[in-house]
Amino acid sequence: MLLLAWLSAAHPDPSTVVGPQESLKDVAVRVLGDANATEELRALNALPSDSVPPGTRLKLPGQERALALKALETARTLVSQAKDVGGPTEAETRLREAEVHFRTARYALASEAANAAGALVTAARPPSSSAFSVRVEPDAGTTTVTVVRGPPVRVEAEGVTQPVEPGETVLVEKGRPPTRPPPPLAPPQQDRPEEGAVLKRRADGKGLLGPVKLSWTAQPGAERYEVEVARDIQGAAVLTQTASSPELQLPVLPAGRYWWTVRAVGLTGRSEPSGVRRFELVPERLKLEVQKGQWQ
Repeated sequence: MLLLAWLSAAHPDPSTVVGPQESLKDVAVRVLGDANATEELRALNALPSDSVPPGTRLKLPGQERALALKALETARTLVSQAKDVGGPTEAETRLREAEVHFRTARYALASEAANAAGALVTAARPPSSSAFSVRVEPDAGTTTVTVVRGPPVRVEAEGVTQPVEPGETVLVEKGRPPTRPPPPLAPPQQDRPEEGAVLKRRADGKGLLGPVKLSWTAQPGAERYEVEVARDIQGAAVLTQTASSPELQLPVLPAGRYWWTVRAVGLTGRSEPSGVRRFELVPERLKLEVQKGQWQ
C-alpha cells in the first residue's frame, strides 16, 4: 500500500484549471496545441457541453494520446497510399473507427484500430508497391516521409496533398502543409587561379610572397565557405580559412607548390569539397633597364 501511494504521488494524473473567460476550446489550444481537441476534453471529463465555469479542474490525456496520434499519422499515410493503388476499403473503415475513438478520448482503442488499418494495407500491398519510411519526432513536431522505390506516395497535411516520388523526401511540421526540404549544397566550382598556374609575386622583408587571391562560384543557400590550403608535399599542415563571399585573399606564403579546395556551408550542412586545384608561387625577378643617354 505504501508503494502504491508513493507511485501515485510521483506520477499524478495530468490536469489543468480553466482560467477566467476561458472556453473549452481555449483550454484545448493552451494545453494540447489543437483546437480540434475540444471534443476529446469533453469526453475525457464527461462534460455535457463546451461551457465550463472558471476554476474547474479538468483531467488531461497522458502519454497514451501521443502514442495514439503517432499511430494515426502512420495509418493515414498508409491508407492514403493504398487508395492510390486501389487498396482495401476495410483499412479505410478501421481508420475511420480509429478517428472516432481518438476524438472521444478512447486512445487505447484508437491506437489498436489505427495499427489494424496499417496492418491491412501492409498485408495487401503488392510487390510493386512503394517502399518508404516515416520518421516522427514528437519533440520537434515534425514528420519526415522518404520514398525509396515504387509508385509515388501522397502526403496530406493542413488540406494540402504533396506527391512524393521515389528518391524524394517531404517534411511535415505541425500546423503547416508538407514541404520539400531544401536540397543539399553543391560543391563550389573553383575559378582562379587556374590549375597549375605559376604565380609571380614580390617578396617581403622576410622572403614571403603574396598576396594570392582564390575565387570560386557562389552557391545558392551558402552562408559561408571553408577553404583548405596546404603545401603540395607529403605531411604538410593544412590551413583552413573561412570566407563570407566566394573569394579569399591569402596575404603572404613561402615560395613553393600549393593545393586548395573549398566547401559551401549553409542551413542544410556542408557540401562535398570541390576538386583539388594546384598552383605554384615563385618570386618575381626585378628587371633593370639602362637606357643610353647623351652626356655633355
